[in-house]
Amino acid sequence: MKKMILATGLLILLAACSEDNNAAENTNSAEDSNLQNKNGAVDHGMEDKSAGFTMDGDGEVLEADVPEEEAEAILAAHGEYIAAFNAEDMDRYMAVIAQEPEGFDREEDQIALEEAFAAYDVTYSPSNETIVKYSPERAEVFAEISVTMSDTGSEEETEQSGRQVVIFKKEEDGWKVSGLHFIGNQ
Repeated sequence: MKKMILATGLLILLAACSEDNNAAENTNSAEDSNLQNKNGAVDHGMEDKSAGFTMDGDGEVLEADVPEEEAEAILAAHGEYIAAFNAEDMDRYMAVIAQEPEGFDREEDQIALEEAFAAYDVTYSPSNETIVKYSPERAEVFAEISVTMSDTGSEEETEQSGRQVVIFKKEEDGWKVSGLHFIGNQ
């Protein structure tokens, strides 16, 4: 069971976050213990650390002011991202990923997800999807998310829930996933 809980967390991070594989070199200096990793556990390598959401006094997520047509396109892209992931359809999934994501390596993400899809059955169930930040070239979608996971072929399931912000950037063919921040519930 612990293995499945750890794997659920890993899958959530893999859904749009890959690690930088640059090995640290030991030069026997005092600086050797100060490892630098561009993809931190909290910000997942995001260069623009401003991703997030704001809540009002009642605990409701504040919605950004977005032109109606753009809001529909962004939420449709978010829906396709979730549907492609749940279908475990790599071609469909990769079609919603930005060509040059700001928060992960596209090829590493694809390889990691192919391996994860072979080992696990995973379903993302989002709710309260809200566009929390918007500019004509970049948008952020907040969602509360429940993740149900089992080993492929197993009846035993585990669930994890949390909040996530998916960062989208506008490309020639529409809004594409460029990064992800996930905060798990305890």
